[in-house]
Amino acid sequence: MTNRLSPGLTLRSFVLAVVFIVLGNIWLRYTGLIAHSGNFAESVPPIPAVAALLVMAIFNPFLRRWARRLALSQAEMITIYSMVAIAISMSSVGMIRYFLPVLTAPFYFATPENEYHLFQQYLPDWFVVKDRLAIVESYKGSMDGAVPWGAWILPLAAWTLFFVLFFWTMLCLVVIFRRQWMEHERLVFPVARFGLEIAQQDEHRNLIPAFFRNRLMWIGFGLAFAYNLLNILHAFFPAMPAPGKYVDIGRVFTDRPWSAMRPFAFQFRPAVFGLAYLMPLDVNFSVWFFYLAFKFVAVLISAFGANYPGFPFPYDQASGAYMSLVVVFVWAARRHLLQVLSRAFGNTQVDDHDEPFSYRVAFFGGLLGFIGICMWATAAGMALDAVLLFFGLLLGTALVYTKIRAEAGAPMIWLFPWATNKEVLFNILGPRYFMRDGSFRTMSIMASLAFLGRGYYPQFMAYQLESFRLTEDVRMQARRMAWAIMLALLVGLIAGYWMHLTTYYEYGANILEGGTAEWGGTRGAALIRQEYSRMHRLLGAAGDPNMTRSMATGFGFVFTLALAALRRGMLQFPLHPLGYAMVTAYGDPLWGAFLSAWIIKKGVTRIGGIGLYRQLIPMFLGITLGHFFTAGILWGILGTMGNEIFRNYGVWFG
Repeated sequence: MTNRLSPGLTLRSFVLAVVFIVLGNIWLRYTGLIAHSGNFAESVPPIPAVAALLVMAIFNPFLRRWARRLALSQAEMITIYSMVAIAISMSSVGMIRYFLPVLTAPFYFATPENEYHLFQQYLPDWFVVKDRLAIVESYKGSMDGAVPWGAWILPLAAWTLFFVLFFWTMLCLVVIFRRQWMEHERLVFPVARFGLEIAQQDEHRNLIPAFFRNRLMWIGFGLAFAYNLLNILHAFFPAMPAPGKYVDIGRVFTDRPWSAMRPFAFQFRPAVFGLAYLMPLDVNFSVWFFYLAFKFVAVLISAFGANYPGFPFPYDQASGAYMSLVVVFVWAARRHLLQVLSRAFGNTQVDDHDEPFSYRVAFFGGLLGFIGICMWATAAGMALDAVLLFFGLLLGTALVYTKIRAEAGAPMIWLFPWATNKEVLFNILGPRYFMRDGSFRTMSIMASLAFLGRGYYPQFMAYQLESFRLTEDVRMQARRMAWAIMLALLVGLIAGYWMHLTTYYEYGANILEGGTAEWGGTRGAALIRQEYSRMHRLLGAAGDPNMTRSMATGFGFVFTLALAALRRGMLQFPLHPLGYAMVTAYGDPLWGAFLSAWIIKKGVTRIGGIGLYRQLIPMFLGITLGHFFTAGILWGILGTMGNEIFRNYGVWFG
């Protein structure tokens, strides 16, 4: 048996990845922007990446039997899959679609009443689009549909530099923590396991790989297929009964204090349920336990006659929990991190030959990347202390989300405190802290960067780590995967720019994503308008810290530390701090699937032990695949027709 590692990233794998990325962008153009029948890149992994992997899994066995030289290796398939997942995510609603309006919305939506001109003066020429005609036509469409690339090239180039620096810094953090999480803690990586099973190659050159010959897998696939098929048929024929997407439990509780539990719904999330079976039992238990505990506390507070709007401030607690988990993870990895530092400063006794790149490159590269981010943001006009706080918070959030994906595997892109990613700074320090001498310069740049907190940038760091997990499983050169990851970013950015801007100038952004009004615009435009309106309200206002929400953040921080300490001191302590962080960040869609998976997994392990548990894994992966295929690939292809019927069963994976 040879120990030689496969390159994975080859010329043909790169070309095929680009082809799949372009086709995926064309698909998303119709479904996400024009028809608005669904956001099929919101899933984890993105539906176009799953489709690309399935195409390769179907056709590659035939090539292996009759045209072996043309057949892809498993490492090449994994490389293509990883590149498509990263690049397609760039083009979806959570990144480029939120980002592009930053360059135009402050000018297009400016009126004498909203006084946006007071903030426009702080935006450098290289930071935004300045050509008035180019701005207007991007929202209303141009006569010939042509994109005025000359007006866009400078700001796109400047922002591409920022994305590369940010993405590179996250990649360096992944390399620094990779060995701790993959080898020392041996996390389960459910999302990576899903992709690996589909990409498995049969050594005997069977036309049907082992995963697709497993009857249990097809049982799970069939269950998810039947569930979605009934909902699809109901969309076409409303009289036909269907399970729907959730059961509203809250409608039963109409009187106080029980009404405080609302909203309270059991959501059907087949993909989450399928992968939850692979998660640790204590994480499963903690998610649904904390969710129900929050509902109980809300009822208790209502019973005592108290009424606190927003209580118990889950997103603020989530911000505190995430910041606390950064401390917990760094402390848990302290010995490993000391070795990384030692190797970075020349200690040759620390072995890093199997890393994607050396610890010296990871440490100093990450440091230089972060310095580059700071230089870019300060050149735009943001105060240095605000830059350090803002991007430190963003990178810390990404690190925690990545650990959650590796350990718990919840396939949810919004599973982080996106609603308070910047708000936590305002709550603790107050908006006035960022208004130096009455100037809105720092606030204007922070408003332009708000799409990072609202978008799903942390998932890119998770995909990076999962890609390295897959390289080990398929015996691929990790350094080739690092190159593939960075290439995927660049290809994804270019393809995303092209897809969105050509669509904007052909149709007009005002009528895309289901918009119809003259002042419609995309969700990204709505976000930047919200940020500017908030700054306008601060004119003459106090801008003091919000002590109530700051206390909620502080409680989340301390409570998470307490949970981590209890788990460290009591081996059988059942509550996991990750469960608390996940529930406070995005508990509504999670708790039902996690409760169901916990009940089943608990019963399976008690009846048949670890052997029966492993035997049933293909069935639950089949449930995930069946949901992605039916609600994602099949429904997504049908959704390109753009009929209103497809909005009757809107599948939002995130």
